[in-house]
Amino acid sequence: MEKFNLKKSAPPFALALFVVILFPFLGTSYGVYLMVKIGILSLYAIAFNVLFGYCGLLSFGHALFFSGSAYAIAISLVVFDLPLWAGIGIALAVPVASSLVVGFLSLRHREIHFAMITLALSMLFWGIVVKSRNVTGGEDGLAGISRGMSVKSFYFLSYGVVFFCAGVIYRIVKSDFGLLLRGIRENEVRIKFSGHSIMKLRIAAMVVSALFTGIAGILWTFVDGTATPSICHWSFSAIPVIATLIGGPQSFAGPVVGTVVYVLAEDIITKYTMYWQVFLGVLILAIVLFFRGGVVGIVTEKLLSPAFKRAKGGT
Repeated sequence: MEKFNLKKSAPPFALALFVVILFPFLGTSYGVYLMVKIGILSLYAIAFNVLFGYCGLLSFGHALFFSGSAYAIAISLVVFDLPLWAGIGIALAVPVASSLVVGFLSLRHREIHFAMITLALSMLFWGIVVKSRNVTGGEDGLAGISRGMSVKSFYFLSYGVVFFCAGVIYRIVKSDFGLLLRGIRENEVRIKFSGHSIMKLRIAAMVVSALFTGIAGILWTFVDGTATPSICHWSFSAIPVIATLIGGPQSFAGPVVGTVVYVLAEDIITKYTMYWQVFLGVLILAIVLFFRGGVVGIVTEKLLSPAFKRAKGGT
């Protein structure tokens, strides 16, 4: 297991924690609402990056796990009137079970074939949700899911869950298991010759990724008190892909930084034009073509590394 680098990791973590704690007391109600969405989507992107950044598998179907949990808890509470703890239990079981099925069907394939299979399965689920109006509410979705607390209280609850889950994922990707996943990404044959099962490791990575994606989906359901087909659509699977490319897939903080940029860019640009995707597309194109490490890679390469070298040289 890799050693925890306190000097590098503590300052950005402390800054993020400081901003999160102070923001509800300084920001507007809409700002708090937007911050909740940023936190949940950040967890969504971090969980996605376990598969993409560490294992080298680009999934275009993560909306299936996200919306699967969201609909599972919505149906449990609204349709079957189950207690909250039972709904959460079902909503956690759904992404784990569905990831085993998706993994069995898709992980035998690579690159574009893997991406297309995950996309197809996700859109299959979208079709089931839209057509099963008696259970899912069809195109209208399900509404009336009470969070049972104020927006500010839910803000702190959701960030508590996000920080806890991010900490667990961090320990996982820095463990020997995470090292094996990176080994698969870099040289699959060498890992295979060392006696490890590539298939089992990939399925384990998919289950971990799906479980924490599902937790993000549960939180999302309580933000607006709804579960709608838009979160099943392929475009919702694109969010963590775009956020990770913007922030940088090779660092743990990359998906978080990318999510902040993505959500704020969408919120700010849509105030001036409805064609905000054009500007976002130009940004993504520039990063992919000229800055493969994303925003975090740029900051690390251009600012932090020279500063560390100067600090070492001065001591």
